[in-house]
Amino acid sequence: MSAREIITVQVGHSANFVGTHFWNIQDAYFESSDEPEINHDVLFRAGLNVQGEETYTPRLVLLDLKGSLGSLKKASPLYEAAEEETTTPTWSGKVQKYEEEPYVKNAFLRGLDEDTTDNKPQTYADHLDTSVSVWSDFNKLYYHPKTVLEIHNYMHDDDKRPFSTFAQGTDIFAQADFIDQLFDERIRFFAEECDSLQGFNVLADALDGFSGIGASLLELINDEFPKNSSVCFGIHKPAHPQSEKQSSVISLNSALLMDAGIRNSQLYVPLYAPTPSVMATSGWSKYLTTDFRKPYHWSAFLAAGIETVLLPTRLKANPIGLLDMADVVRGGTARKVGALSVGLPLPLHAHTPYTETLRSTRGEVPWMVDLTSSLTHDNLKEGFGQCAVVRGIPKLAASQSVEGQHRSPSTTETLQALDKMLKTAVTGPYSQNFSLRTPLPIAASFPQFFAKQVDADGLIVNGKLGRQGPVHQVGALARLHMSPQLSKLVMKNSKCMLSVSASVVGLYERGGDVTREDFRAKGEDLAEVAYSYGDIDEE
Repeated sequence: MSAREIITVQVGHSANFVGTHFWNIQDAYFESSDEPEINHDVLFRAGLNVQGEETYTPRLVLLDLKGSLGSLKKASPLYEAAEEETTTPTWSGKVQKYEEEPYVKNAFLRGLDEDTTDNKPQTYADHLDTSVSVWSDFNKLYYHPKTVLEIHNYMHDDDKRPFSTFAQGTDIFAQADFIDQLFDERIRFFAEECDSLQGFNVLADALDGFSGIGASLLELINDEFPKNSSVCFGIHKPAHPQSEKQSSVISLNSALLMDAGIRNSQLYVPLYAPTPSVMATSGWSKYLTTDFRKPYHWSAFLAAGIETVLLPTRLKANPIGLLDMADVVRGGTARKVGALSVGLPLPLHAHTPYTETLRSTRGEVPWMVDLTSSLTHDNLKEGFGQCAVVRGIPKLAASQSVEGQHRSPSTTETLQALDKMLKTAVTGPYSQNFSLRTPLPIAASFPQFFAKQVDADGLIVNGKLGRQGPVHQVGALARLHMSPQLSKLVMKNSKCMLSVSASVVGLYERGGDVTREDFRAKGEDLAEVAYSYGDIDEE
């Protein structure tokens, strides 16, 4: 089977938290014998190591700061022999050897080192809830030696010299050796071995120095691969600025990445981690038991949404191209900023027909959350374009006991119900929706943040006792969309640039990266973009 490949690039620590959950979900598919819908060659590459053994690793490049990798080695154990063979002593004098203390592995990582699967727990979620400090603490996959790029200019979590501004990122990207390592040695390596490259899926931190690297990378990809451009998800972790100046810097970083996403990607989707302020105990978070304060938790939720909505790009039957999906969401227009709404878990009740779940209420879906506009529901007001994916209903329905329902619904039937629910949002050629039988697998590394009413198979059940063990799978719904309500977010970023103070501008002008005139020009451009979405209610 031919595959139209996608190269994934993760830029920054938060992006790598999200990406690690994303890849662990891919690994969970391999543990199931009942998953016929997904073409894994889109995201993975087959190869050989130095021993001639077959490997199957993500087509991935990830960037992070020194000190952020934890137990992860820059070269996968699959390829360690290659590293050993190329190390030849050239000095005959006295040598002193210094070794760092080995990183202490948690129970999940120690379990991966064991050859046997006997007596391993079904989930490590409780342990990981208290032991995760960096993303590699719950990483399960082996990576190709070209995947990991550690940036040595700054240290991870260094309060004295933080990697905090867009300009710091663009300064690093301007270094010739960095571009060689990132683009020529890594991205071009993966691109040249592709037979039919779809494009690039970029996850980039939006609030710190990685915003500058992400913006520069989008521009370079657009220049070097104009026919295979990118879709970018801007990852916004919960921000806790200590001063007005810090708050302004964080906002400017986000605005500058959005500006770059509009100029150099096919679709830019800002994603904001859920916070306690948007929790809705009777709505989208009714069947969740977390407040999303932990990166391990909120990154899992974002990853599940991204993974679900991108499933159509890697279907075995009738896939949609990554850039074709972006064009659908844009509604055939030149607008670039989109939104992602997610419902997880899908509230499919054990004794209620699925058609009762796939319904809107006064043009809203209360059990979904808009991760871009931070709305506690999914707003189905008329938009420009959308691509929605519902997953798991046909398989989960096999465990239902519904009066009059003598068989599980087909994917065609669930798709018809989804189309009917979403018809108030977008209709016509710029609404492409999908239904998959495959639920979201809940891997041993995924948080068990589901309420007791969610049973092991992902159904909602009544009763006081509820589930005793872990959840193994859940249904989900994710919707990429574009509508006039995004004008407020774009205008907010415009105003941020137009009102920047002189003291903050100085942080960006030192390397000649972004001047006050640049901020004004970009701010005015963003204002034009905002008005292109529709009328704006000034607050």
